[in-house]
Amino acid sequence: MSGVSSVSDSTAVPVRFIALMAAMSALDAFSIDGMLPALEIIGEELEVTVANHRQYVVTALFGGFSIGVLIYGFVADHIGRRKPVIAGFLIHLAGSALCCLAESYPVLLLGRVLQGLGAAGPYVLSLAIVRDNYKGRQMARIMSLIMMIFIGVPMVAPFIGQGILLVAGWRSIFLVLGLFSLLVMVWFWCAQPETLKPEDKVVLSFDAVWSSAVQVVTNRQSASYLLAIGAASGAFIAYLSTAQQVFQNIYSLGTEFPVVFAALAGLLGIAAYFNSRWVEKLGMVRLVHLSLSGIVLISAAYVFCYLFLNVVPTLRFFLAYMVVVMFGFALLFGNLSSLALEPMGHIAGSAASLVNCISTLIAILFANLIGSQLQDNAMPVIVGFGALCALAWVLNYQYLKPGARPDDSLTDLR
Repeated sequence: MSGVSSVSDSTAVPVRFIALMAAMSALDAFSIDGMLPALEIIGEELEVTVANHRQYVVTALFGGFSIGVLIYGFVADHIGRRKPVIAGFLIHLAGSALCCLAESYPVLLLGRVLQGLGAAGPYVLSLAIVRDNYKGRQMARIMSLIMMIFIGVPMVAPFIGQGILLVAGWRSIFLVLGLFSLLVMVWFWCAQPETLKPEDKVVLSFDAVWSSAVQVVTNRQSASYLLAIGAASGAFIAYLSTAQQVFQNIYSLGTEFPVVFAALAGLLGIAAYFNSRWVEKLGMVRLVHLSLSGIVLISAAYVFCYLFLNVVPTLRFFLAYMVVVMFGFALLFGNLSSLALEPMGHIAGSAASLVNCISTLIAILFANLIGSQLQDNAMPVIVGFGALCALAWVLNYQYLKPGARPDDSLTDLR
């Protein structure tokens, strides 16, 4: 079993390594998007009487994921990467089995929490493994290639879920998720050596975790962008958890739902390309400002038409709205995370875990609030995007002025 570190000295693209890291990262997205076409049938079979409660199949996974990113980040810095990754796969397998065999909705939700808790390990530690082996431009290159593959998952997963649903029923989707987890776990076990050097291991203690948490939440910039991530992610998770109801129940798309969902998800990849070019010219803060401004303005326009002109968004108008929103969100996530972690370079790993954990928990609260308001039109989703992005806009605006951030770079001052 050859070490990956030998690849880092070469200019060749490490195809197998990239594929493995992308597969590890994709487990979480596959577990979310692959289930969307089955939400209505799951609700009917497990007797979920309130339609909006079907959304918990999505948010429960995010709940487990939020706890997992915190645990794996600290543990992996203490004992290494391999054992936590394998543990994550095994927990995901257990969650998949529980969902597959569930005879009640609470049991299914418990399985989804376990799936999220497990998927967090491979997701978070794939990034850590890349950082262990690559630096600078080569690391950026590897990460961009991994993200190109990762972005394809939301486009493909609903088709896979829809196909399995039509042929073998919703329980078989969880069976396939478990099989995917097992295959990637075996691949990882056979192909990926430990990457954390013994001298780089850190002592795991409550005091260290608490100290990192205090530094994150008391730093104005980190705390501001942590809340901004939570707000923006809340709107996005609300969209994910309500997508099946909106497209299949409200707009009656039926089996065409995966096509529309995939097309919108494809915009993330297109926008990610433009983000890589624009961020160098505009800087992160200004790009975030422009993106949030666009989302807030178009949301306000739709709300105005609904309240004062009695115009309920048709499918065509909702899709036009989501094109703008999805493109804008692709410009947000990476930049918001970078801005939140910018002052935390001395505790980058633990700070990333904390920011992911806290922001996801905040996002789940917002998403459940938005989802509970869904009835016979998509306006709650639009209002959610507008209101939460307006909150993120306010939090970001304070850093538009040159010199407002201690770590301002020349690109951000333009």
